[in-house]
Amino acid sequence: MAVQHLSQPKQIGEKTAPNRFAILPAEQNCGDSAGAPSELSFSRYTKLAEGKAGIVFSEALAVDRNGRARKNQLCLLDETAPQFERLLKEMRRINSDFLFIIQLDHAGSLGDPAFSKPVAVYPRDDGPAHVLSVAEIEDLGQKFVRAAVLAEKIGADGIDLKHAHGFLGNEFLQPANTRDDAYGGSFENRTRFFRRIVQGIRSEVANPGFLLGVRISVYEGLPGGFGTTGPDEVIEDLAEPIRFAKLAESEGLDYLSVSAGNAAGNLEILLPSETFPEGTFRHFGWTRAIKKAVGLPVVGAGYTYLGSGRNNLVGGDASRKSILYWAEKNIGDGNVDFVGLGRQAIADPLFPKKALAGETKSIHFCKPACGGCGVLLGAQENSGCVIYDDHYRKIKQRLDGQAG
Repeated sequence: MAVQHLSQPKQIGEKTAPNRFAILPAEQNCGDSAGAPSELSFSRYTKLAEGKAGIVFSEALAVDRNGRARKNQLCLLDETAPQFERLLKEMRRINSDFLFIIQLDHAGSLGDPAFSKPVAVYPRDDGPAHVLSVAEIEDLGQKFVRAAVLAEKIGADGIDLKHAHGFLGNEFLQPANTRDDAYGGSFENRTRFFRRIVQGIRSEVANPGFLLGVRISVYEGLPGGFGTTGPDEVIEDLAEPIRFAKLAESEGLDYLSVSAGNAAGNLEILLPSETFPEGTFRHFGWTRAIKKAVGLPVVGAGYTYLGSGRNNLVGGDASRKSILYWAEKNIGDGNVDFVGLGRQAIADPLFPKKALAGETKSIHFCKPACGGCGVLLGAQENSGCVIYDDHYRKIKQRLDGQAG
């Protein structure tokens, strides 16, 4: 089908993305022993550059070695920055016409004690015992600022603050965050960590055109999660996510990336699947609500399940149930500015290039019922597509053999 809207450039801040495809952060767990990009990382990101998406987000890069959720998670630190600089130069040698945005993260309570130090923003029954002190919070904030300065130094176009999926930034925003100090309780206090990082980055980064954005889970589907009204509430209420989006705009951010769900126990919301295919439409609604509230460019998610249109959504016409149909429609209707690809970009990093060239028959569509990439990630293995990539298929076969 035609990609009239997807092929159009879009300005973000002082920069321009050449089209409306955005590769969303997706952890590969392939860093070396220091957290620098490995040869597997180079292979993945150079393919993404070849894929010609308008924006390529890095996977979540930890700002602290003790803040990893994955054993081999990439980390953006002084000692790893040169390797990231080399990676970006190689990507731009292949394709100079895309925006590369680095996502910065700390796992918070989702860190793994086997190799990290999980910390909590507030006391919780299901979380680590150590609750961050004010001094520790402020120290972590400075690590985000330092990582942003490094991102600019190595040539990235901007950074993305991960405030989604239950990780550290998201924990601060949750109404369940009832800390009795400056970082909990009221909306103003729960957004203080975010605001101080943003202000610190703007004061430290030399280039005023360096892009700054944030990814949020507008509804986590958990008691006291973001997108509810109180510590014990679970009913969806987008008042605070919309208020946060407006705050981000007032703080001078350049874009918003919209997601949902929580990695600790709500993957059906985060990753629409065969079990609840209509979840993809919920993502579209959440994204539209944020888009209508602000003037910033908005990146949407939830598209992978749609595939070629041969899915379990109600309606018999596959041509009106595909990724490309809904991507075109949502952009044309003003519901989103960029169509985010997560698992689909793992299955086929060349998806944007093929779609823009009209070569849809050659696209390797993700099969969400597979879930193989998630199985590998959960097992702390290198993560990639077990259907279309032999390296990851063999890892999955080894795990299956051990389970048998």
